[in-house]
Amino acid sequence: MEKIIIEPNIGIGTIKLGMSKAEVENCLQAYTDKFNKSLHDDDYFHYAFKVEYDSDGRVNFIEAASHIKDDFHCLMNGIDVFNTKAEELIRIVDELSPYDRQDPELGWMYSFPTLGLKFWRSSIFNEKDTLEDWFKEMPPENQEEELRFQFFETVSLSS
Repeated sequence: MEKIIIEPNIGIGTIKLGMSKAEVENCLQAYTDKFNKSLHDDDYFHYAFKVEYDSDGRVNFIEAASHIKDDFHCLMNGIDVFNTKAEELIRIVDELSPYDRQDPELGWMYSFPTLGLKFWRSSIFNEKDTLEDWFKEMPPENQEEELRFQFFETVSLSS
């Protein structure tokens, strides 16, 4: 499986903070050209990455969505951010640089200001939740849906 490297304060894969729109489009096209035979469609990477620009047309935000974990290992410091449980990932990254413990979305989002890094998930679910009656009473397909919230759904960098 191919790798996409997340470099705090720098970029995600070949997309880097500070790039122009044309440079980003070139990166997305290069990914498409290289991987389009094995992936779902030609717009795959346009959905995999969300990129925002500042008033000068330079990248100031890059987000990767977890659906790419089926095709790529998204690694930061050798850690697969979409296949490592949220609690463990936060503990590891917090040792590199502390997260904002005052963030009002804490639990759903973890922000590491000095790294320009954020992890987000739409629902909070932890290992201990599997022992709760409300979880045990769910149909198996609903349990499977809940279990996915042990992992983050997006990783982003901003300048």
